[in-house]
Amino acid sequence: MNKLVKLSLAVLLLASVIAWYQPNLIYNTKDIHDFAAKFPALVSFFKWFHAGKATNSKVEDASSNEVEDGSPELAEPTRIFTKEELAKYKGENGGDIYLALMGRVFDVTRGRDYYGPGGGYAFFSGVDGSRAFVTGDFKPEGLIDDITGLGSQDYIGLRDWLDFYMKDYQYIGKLQGLFYDADGKTTEYYHDAKQWIKEASNYKEDEDLFKEKFPMCNIEYKPEEGSRVWCSTKSGGIQRDWVGFPRSLYSADSKNIRCACTQETDLNDSLLKEYPNCPKDATSCMLPK
Repeated sequence: MNKLVKLSLAVLLLASVIAWYQPNLIYNTKDIHDFAAKFPALVSFFKWFHAGKATNSKVEDASSNEVEDGSPELAEPTRIFTKEELAKYKGENGGDIYLALMGRVFDVTRGRDYYGPGGGYAFFSGVDGSRAFVTGDFKPEGLIDDITGLGSQDYIGLRDWLDFYMKDYQYIGKLQGLFYDADGKTTEYYHDAKQWIKEASNYKEDEDLFKEKFPMCNIEYKPEEGSRVWCSTKSGGIQRDWVGFPRSLYSADSKNIRCACTQETDLNDSLLKEYPNCPKDATSCMLPK
C-alpha cells in the first residue's frame, strides 16, 4: 500500500479512537503515543504501519538476536544489567527509567508520566515483569520474568509487546537471568521461549477466533483495593456489539487462567468459572486479594 495512504489511515484511525475514548489527548503528541501503547489492537496497527506487510517469520523472531530480513544488527547493545542494577532505574528523583521484557532492557524515560513514580505503569519499571504484561497480575509475585506455561494467546501478546518496544523505545542492554547469561549470551531458556512463541504464532488464526469469542476483560489494580475486572464493548482490544460477563477462563489443561468477557449463550462452557462473591449478571467484579 502507498506510504502516504497508510499514513492517512494511521492518522484517521488513531484520531478517531482518541477522540472517542479520551478527547483531551488530541493536542498532545506524547500522550497520543503513550496512549496507543496501552492497547494491543493499536500496537498491532502501528506494527503494520511501520513495517508494511511484514512476513510472519520476522514478527515471530522478534525475540531473537537474528534479524531475518537481512538488515545488520547495528543496534545490538553490549551492556549487561544485573537485577539489582536494573532496580535502580525507576525514575526516582528525576532519574532514568528502564524496564526489561524477556531479558531485553529498554529506556522508557520519555514515558515518565506512565512509567515514573506514581504513573499507571510504574510497577514495570526497574524489573523484568514479562509475565505480568499478559496476565495482568501486577503484584510483586506476578511481576516476574518466568513465562513458562502461558497460553498461546499470551505468547503472541508477548511477541507483539516486544516488537512494539523494539520499534518505539531504545533497546539499551540485556538482563542477566533467565534469557541471557552474565556475558549476554542467550540461554537454553531463551531458546525454549522462542520456540513457545513460534508454536503459538502457528496457531494465531485459531487463537484470534477464540479471542473474539472470549475477549479479555479490562483490568485495573490498586494496592489499597486490589484488582477489578470488568467488561465493555471494547475490552481486550476487541470491538463488538455486546458487553458480556467477567468469568475466569481456564485452559484445557487447567494450568492457565485469565479473565474473559462471556456472552450469555456461552456461560455454561466447562472452561468458565464464576468469580466468588460476584453476582452472575454483574459486568464488573472485584477479585479476591
